[in-house]
Amino acid sequence: MRRGRRQQVIHTLHRATFQRARDRGALSLELAILFPLVLMLTFGAVQTGLWFEARSMCQAAAEAGVRAGKVLHAPTGAGASAARTYLADISNGLVVSPNVTETRTAATVDVTCAGQAQNVIPLPGLNIAVVQSSHAGIERFTQ
Repeated sequence: MRRGRRQQVIHTLHRATFQRARDRGALSLELAILFPLVLMLTFGAVQTGLWFEARSMCQAAAEAGVRAGKVLHAPTGAGASAARTYLADISNGLVVSPNVTETRTAATVDVTCAGQAQNVIPLPGLNIAVVQSSHAGIERFTQ
């Protein structure tokens, strides 16, 4: 009986050794497949954060432009100039090729900030657009 049990244990060990020999290189293959996926998910999360930050900066610049443009007797272009200055001060290159426009009527001022978020993922043709605007009435003296 002992001999049968010993042979069974030896047979099990040989089978486990054979199984391990067959699985050699499987971990390397799994890492080769999964690592690019994990890397793309990580860069995608960072890219999303940069897009939200660029959007927030454009919105803040548009609001700063509207605050400057709605003042009583503000010259034409004061809002766009203030928005450009504000964006240059805070963006630190995060908003690529910004474009600030101001539209005035007799009663309102509208400032729009457009640009692109900085790219982390180096894909050709990947341009993540950011467009934000703010609108307000022009201050006026009434009695």
